[in-house]
Amino acid sequence: MFDVSEDTYAHAIDEKTVPNASVRIDYPDNYLIEDSLSDKEFVPVVYITLNALKAMKGHEGTLARNIVTRVRNMCEYNGIPNVAELQLDCDWTQSTEKSYFALCDSVKFSIADLQLPWRLSSTIRLHQLSGNVPPVDNGVLMVYNTGSFNDPDAANSIIAAKDVEPYLRHLPDYQLHLDVAYPAYSWQLLFRRRQFIGLLNGLNLTDTTQFSPRGGNVYIANRDIPYNDRLILKGDMVREETSEYEDISKVKRMIDTKLLRRKHSNILYHLDSKNLSKYSDNEVNEILSVSE
Repeated sequence: MFDVSEDTYAHAIDEKTVPNASVRIDYPDNYLIEDSLSDKEFVPVVYITLNALKAMKGHEGTLARNIVTRVRNMCEYNGIPNVAELQLDCDWTQSTEKSYFALCDSVKFSIADLQLPWRLSSTIRLHQLSGNVPPVDNGVLMVYNTGSFNDPDAANSIIAAKDVEPYLRHLPDYQLHLDVAYPAYSWQLLFRRRQFIGLLNGLNLTDTTQFSPRGGNVYIANRDIPYNDRLILKGDMVREETSEYEDISKVKRMIDTKLLRRKHSNILYHLDSKNLSKYSDNEVNEILSVSE
């Protein structure tokens, strides 16, 4: 629905965080929401930056009230039906864990105080499996972005079994219901002098007038190339990464074994026709399937 960011110019505590990058929902003309969406359940998600969390330390109740009220208002304004859960997305660390958990408690209080029929869930990163469990009703284990952006020698930072496996020893004992989210997206990473510069998308790396292959999924710019608001310089390296079915399937088998048949759902992120076109129907069904 939106990000929560820090406002570095604000002085009043209730203004130190602001909503950012709010979703825009456009319905086609004559679109009947009650006919098309009435059988769907919606889970609004709010991403909370660490800077915002730190700015509201000790005032998590104020932040929680603002989040819950804004999500409720956005759902009502856009006619989103069947909201049964609110999800918080935050890459909390050991130093910010106490504040994030206080925020979760305060969000649950605000949900009850406003008499909303919502559960509360939280994203769970792989590195968070070794820590304490947040005070939420359920979690979503994010099994993507498993490698490091900053490593120019990594083969695939989106998903790789070798990056996931070390964390899974904590999974059987994690005391929270977890659903599991797998990647279905691709991107391109730009490096300059072996330093990560940023994410790209849509470059035609097969154009030999612009790029030369250097083995595997790595390409080198033959000349300076304008790209949106930046310039790709001659000699820059671009690594193209995608979510291969074989990699997802391998990691899924590892996780299914560790979950020991605990009831859960599988999720594809993010779900659109372009991403799904890379997989057969059988492959999509296999990723989403749950062992009985």
